[in-house]
Amino acid sequence: MRRSPSSSQLRKASRDDSRRWNLLTALQAIARHGTVSRADIARVTGLTRATVSSLVAELIAEGLVHEVGVGEAESAGKPPTLLAINGDGRDIVALDLSRQPFQAAIFDLAGEITHREVADAPATGDEAVETAIRLAETCLAASSNPVLGLGVGTPGIIDPEGTITEAANLDWHDLPLRRFLAERLGLAVSVANDAHVAALAELRATDGADTLLLVTVAEGIGAGLVLDGALHSGQHLSSGEIGHVVIEPDGDRCRCGLVGCLETVAAVPVVARRADGSHDPASAANAGRRLGAALAMVISAIDVDRVVINSDLARVDGYVDAVADELTARIHRSRRPHLSVSASEVADPVLAGAAAIVMRDELGVILR
Repeated sequence: MRRSPSSSQLRKASRDDSRRWNLLTALQAIARHGTVSRADIARVTGLTRATVSSLVAELIAEGLVHEVGVGEAESAGKPPTLLAINGDGRDIVALDLSRQPFQAAIFDLAGEITHREVADAPATGDEAVETAIRLAETCLAASSNPVLGLGVGTPGIIDPEGTITEAANLDWHDLPLRRFLAERLGLAVSVANDAHVAALAELRATDGADTLLLVTVAEGIGAGLVLDGALHSGQHLSSGEIGHVVIEPDGDRCRCGLVGCLETVAAVPVVARRADGSHDPASAANAGRRLGAALAMVISAIDVDRVVINSDLARVDGYVDAVADELTARIHRSRRPHLSVSASEVADPVLAGAAAIVMRDELGVILR
């Protein structure tokens, strides 16, 4: 017969949960403020100083936090010791599967890249899975600190279990990617849509703003929406799949099976193919206008003022302007003065975002 937990077991579980919650609260306070004293943590969290001292001692012992010097004394008392996230406390392996060939990197806890890897060649299907695993294994071998986990930014629709429901450009269908990676690599794995994780990276680099639409244009096209500082993934975790909205019913057939998707006229490979392998301004501007037309419907629906483009095409003269001009021409004039369209200035946003979701999932921390 299955026995119910005793009251003492329930009390212990409750204490353990409370302790973990307090640890995450203290760690988030340190991450948010950069450098902070124990007294500051107590003030911003509402925890007692004795509790904070105990939590900080545990975080230091775990290697997640370290002391970095002294601050200014608020009175005639002793100057406070300052704390910060220990960048060398853990490594995070990140994979960017949004472009070919795949890329990988090792991040420290401060968000800095310490090692990079690039796959030897493009890959799809089962070969793409093996390529991702090899990249991760190479990074694990190069890591010099305990590894917190693996973060993956991938195209496609992803369910809560990390299964790729559909990623047409990679020929993945109902692929349990998170499970495959976790079993092969033996570590915690977080899998999320590439545009969604890029939006998190953009949010981290944004000074003050906490609402934006990040549009990723690469092998495919997707968008990540951040509302009031939180990533909005949708009821079925499939928000932002704008690449497979039909805009040319008589156009080319898309890999997803539909005809005339946005990706068939505005994705990076299409632009390169129509310009004989290059990203010439005329082809890029035409693709930008098609993207801007599609985004007009999105922006009118969600009422977001800031649009950021993450794409190699954003470096081509006239591309971002073409997106902005077409977008603003197609929305109500009352919205135009408030709307901004710009290129992302975040280096490697999918990699950075993939590392960020590991921090979020394993430590409850999103660095800002």
